[in-house]
Amino acid sequence: MSSDDETYEEERFQCEHIITESHEKATYGISVCQQTIPGENEETFLFATCAINQICIYKYDVVDKKSSVQLIQSYCDSDKKEYFYDCKWTMFENNTIVAAGGLRGVVRIIDVVHKCHLKPLRHLGSVNQIAFASGRSTLMASCCSNYTVFLWDAEAALCLANFVGPDQHIQGVLAVDINHEGTFIVSGGLDSTVCVWSTQEKGIIENMAIAKLGPLFREFRLSQPHHIFFPVFHSSTMHEHYVDSVKWFSDDIIVSKSADHVYCIWKFNVGQKEPNILFRWHRSEKSDIVFDVRFGLSVSRKVMGIGRLDGSIFIWNITTLPIQPIVLTHRDSKSMVRNLAFTHNGHSFVACNENGQIFVWASILS
Repeated sequence: MSSDDETYEEERFQCEHIITESHEKATYGISVCQQTIPGENEETFLFATCAINQICIYKYDVVDKKSSVQLIQSYCDSDKKEYFYDCKWTMFENNTIVAAGGLRGVVRIIDVVHKCHLKPLRHLGSVNQIAFASGRSTLMASCCSNYTVFLWDAEAALCLANFVGPDQHIQGVLAVDINHEGTFIVSGGLDSTVCVWSTQEKGIIENMAIAKLGPLFREFRLSQPHHIFFPVFHSSTMHEHYVDSVKWFSDDIIVSKSADHVYCIWKFNVGQKEPNILFRWHRSEKSDIVFDVRFGLSVSRKVMGIGRLDGSIFIWNITTLPIQPIVLTHRDSKSMVRNLAFTHNGHSFVACNENGQIFVWASILS
């Protein structure tokens, strides 16, 4: 997993800020905006969190070598029983967007620039995770408790396809990711299965073109999601427990994690029945099986982080696997860290835990 033409200096992180959100409930969703902010220094970034029925947007800034975190926007869903599980950033043309989905099956689309809600994306089950294709920023994949994966044009608010059938997930889907070009989706679920789906079917391509027409056209109003019944790859042998975190590492390499703390970096080939496992690691915990603990990958794919039950965080240098991870601890972090997300340059990351605490970690080297 190392690269001969790329040097890497091991990152060491320190906790700079701790934010305790007023709800003090489990925060499952946290995401960093990967676009640089015009007129700001390269260490400045925006990040979003979601918990209960709230979405919060923060700005991290560095002035005269002193960092600060400021809450700049917050949104509260009118449904008090809503509980957001995930949030992600994307761009619609030049507008910065935050999307969040959860218990009620509605993905809220928020235009951060104009501070307004766009048309929501409605599902028939709880939305466990969402993901955007970084190379095609309006393409969004979502996964639901009703065993289904969906593909959307989020800007047009049009469902392009659903992925469900006899040779796929037979329980709720917990994790989803879409690759850079939006050509493949990977999903993991309660059934311990990992599936890879193609978005290049003729019916999906046609729906993508229809989405660009807009709602004034008859074809748009009459369009129906294309149904995909069979994944191009699926495996139930890599993991023995719930697969609660999956991410694309490259065009054909995927990282997956299960609730029993097994991590796999593996390569898939269309048509092959079994994955080519490049790296597999298992860590033991004192507590029982816990799912919905998600790992984070830096944009460069050099650093991976995962929270632990005791509030500490594992950080791997992926270029030097199988070297053991470094462990980050903080005296005020005693609850399970549910999720974390890296900045565009990998110099900082943010993490969230069970008690509504948000931790901002920055590289000592930066």
